[in-house]
Amino acid sequence: MKTVVLIPCTDRKRILPSEELCARNLSVGAFEDVAKEWGRHVRSANDRVTPDHLYCGRAYKEARDASNLLGSELCIVSAGHGIVRHDQAIPSYSLTVAPGKRDSVQGKITDTDWSVARWWQTLGEHSSAAVSLSEYFRDVGPDLVLISLSENYAKLLGEELAGLDEGCAQKLRVFGAGLASHLPQNIEPCLMPYDVRLNGPESPLRGTMSDFPTRALHHYAMSLECGRTKGRSLADDRRFIAEELEAWSAPEIPVRKKMSDDDVFNFVLENWDVTNGRSGASLRLLRDSGNACEQSRFKDLFKLAAEDRFKSKKGAAL
Repeated sequence: MKTVVLIPCTDRKRILPSEELCARNLSVGAFEDVAKEWGRHVRSANDRVTPDHLYCGRAYKEARDASNLLGSELCIVSAGHGIVRHDQAIPSYSLTVAPGKRDSVQGKITDTDWSVARWWQTLGEHSSAAVSLSEYFRDVGPDLVLISLSENYAKLLGEELAGLDEGCAQKLRVFGAGLASHLPQNIEPCLMPYDVRLNGPESPLRGTMSDFPTRALHHYAMSLECGRTKGRSLADDRRFIAEELEAWSAPEIPVRKKMSDDDVFNFVLENWDVTNGRSGASLRLLRDSGNACEQSRFKDLFKLAAEDRFKSKKGAAL
């Protein structure tokens, strides 16, 4: 069985992008203008690497482990590059469709009808790397497509997913949390019924919600590889997962005190030496101390604290 693994890109990258390939530095304009400018920067970039040399973090590792297990191609759905094949060399970049982020392309679009799906469509018209899902399926000819999605990426691909014929749709196995209301009607049955029990004590792949989609995909790949499920029937696959989860329990959620941005910022700086300036260790320490901060919010605040610390030490040395 020829299987393909498709995952959204991650902001965890091994290589810092150039200033030109950070969305914050794009000119403000209409969809067409912003996509054209972005496409020019991408095409003129010289330093390029394959996805395995660019992306990192647990979400990517889980997907890589799943594709290795099945001997399948791992492809990235990127809001900056389109669909990136495993052997395709691309420049590092920082562009997201998530609102409120420093490199969110939404903040550069002046059109009043903003949507992530329209950005994807416009990107495809001006990026040499971008192809549609249907074109990709025709080129590769997979028997089974495992695709993990966040809510933003479900919206990004929504129109393309809705346009897939029934044969292609039946080959999809979709993994993610809170996706049902964001998927087109023809794709809803493809959503595998994993839930918070994947994070519980009986799960072989416990983790956080930020890597939930690829952990769910990896668990399915493990079950597929050992023959516990066959990947031939959506109904059978959904039934298998539901039965598997019956024996698992949800994790206990500790009650933690939510911290303000200033509190998180100061916590990072005060415990810098304790955690050796490591983001993951700092977040664990914060939560172990009975406090709460959502992971992506903490990451942004940690960056600000690290930059502030660097400037302070540089100023003291002058």
